[in-house]
Amino acid sequence: MMSSKSFSILVILNVCLSISLFGQEIWSLQRCVQHALDNSLSLQQSRLDLKQSEIDLNTAKLERIPSVSASSGYTFSFGKRIDPTTNDFINQQFNNQNMSLNAGVVVYNGGRIRNQIRQAQLDRRAARFESEQMENDIALEVAQSYLAILFAIENSSNARRSLEESRAQLDQIEKMIQAGSRPKNARLDLIAQEAQNEQLLIAAENEIELSYLTLKHLLQLDDTYDLQIEAPDVNVPADYNAEALDAQQIYEQALEWQPRVRAGDLRRENAEIGVLLAKTTMLPNISIGGSLLSNYSSLARRQGDLIGSRLLSQPGIFINGEPVSFEVQSPTFDFNKVSYLDQLDENFGYGFGVSLNIPIFSQGQGKAGLESAELNVVRTEITNKQVKNELKTEIQRSVADVKAAKKQYEAAIRTAEATRVAYEDTQKRFDLGVANSFELTTAQNILDQAEVDLLISKYDYIFKTKVLDYYQGKPIILN
Repeated sequence: MMSSKSFSILVILNVCLSISLFGQEIWSLQRCVQHALDNSLSLQQSRLDLKQSEIDLNTAKLERIPSVSASSGYTFSFGKRIDPTTNDFINQQFNNQNMSLNAGVVVYNGGRIRNQIRQAQLDRRAARFESEQMENDIALEVAQSYLAILFAIENSSNARRSLEESRAQLDQIEKMIQAGSRPKNARLDLIAQEAQNEQLLIAAENEIELSYLTLKHLLQLDDTYDLQIEAPDVNVPADYNAEALDAQQIYEQALEWQPRVRAGDLRRENAEIGVLLAKTTMLPNISIGGSLLSNYSSLARRQGDLIGSRLLSQPGIFINGEPVSFEVQSPTFDFNKVSYLDQLDENFGYGFGVSLNIPIFSQGQGKAGLESAELNVVRTEITNKQVKNELKTEIQRSVADVKAAKKQYEAAIRTAEATRVAYEDTQKRFDLGVANSFELTTAQNILDQAEVDLLISKYDYIFKTKVLDYYQGKPIILN
């Protein structure tokens, strides 16, 4: 079975657009890949993660600007309360409203905001690379199923041709038997051969159906959907110099653009910034702020016009030790209710302040956070090394696979040619009556197996050369 890695190169294949033939809609590889990308639930989840990283970046940037908040409260009071206009205790019903507008901004926090923005930027870039890697993985699976169908179709054609040949041979032996040149039992081997070829054809056609079913599941199409794929000509790269392949050079090229590698490098840089952020929790924090205040009360009154006077008896002086009272004329005024807007204007106030927060002791939480951040750096370094080692191993294996696949393909060509000559010779001897039907069917079976082996080695070689093209970042086409 082909490795799934062998099909990742087909992500960027440029094949013809889908066409319509006799009313049957034909799906190209390009359309299959795009449909899978548009409907993949895992990719949708990955894109949500990318969207979340963009939200986190915007949130981090907004921390640079002041925070502003407004508050207001309206109170109905009964019984003994403090009059907000005079600060005296009163015992009557009234209502009042308080309003405030507050703003504050961080002046210094050890670079926490700056590093949070840098970290959010790295998270967003890494999320993009991880989403790109997931797209490649999805396209890889689709391409694998697509090409498995092409293989099954070609294998089915070979099986059908073998069946037609066996039927022609059976028809020929029937004529010989009727002519009396061959005994009746000479047809038995050919009957068995025809039955065997029918079974092989049925199995090949069933493999096509199973391959189509796999592709439908990847595309999230209903099993009953009448899916037909485009079948471009797939040629073996005749000028591919397998002997000159350099695994180390290909590996160095792959390091420059592989999404998983680049995402890992960004995650490590992110972890290093995490160490700086952990240190800011142990540094002073300075912020400034201000507020605007005002209030309203239904008890507020303002002195109005003079409306009269009254006599007030007040203690005066002492004569011979006895108090002597006298009367004083006191003016009286009208008191008017103060309007809502006038109260807000008259009671307006504002304030400004600076806040300094110095962490002294936090039960070791700051130190523990710093140590955890430093461990995370080491952890990402190990993960990145594992990813790069896996990539290097994959490339080394792919180089070895291409070299071996080329030799197997060349050997399969020679074997198929030799078995074809042997079969044709046996066919001629059979026609002359020198070879019997058993020898003919044996030669045909050997030829059929050689052609199947040639087909397998052909696709195997093509897939593995495309893998190396992918690792080298070359534009890859299937033709």
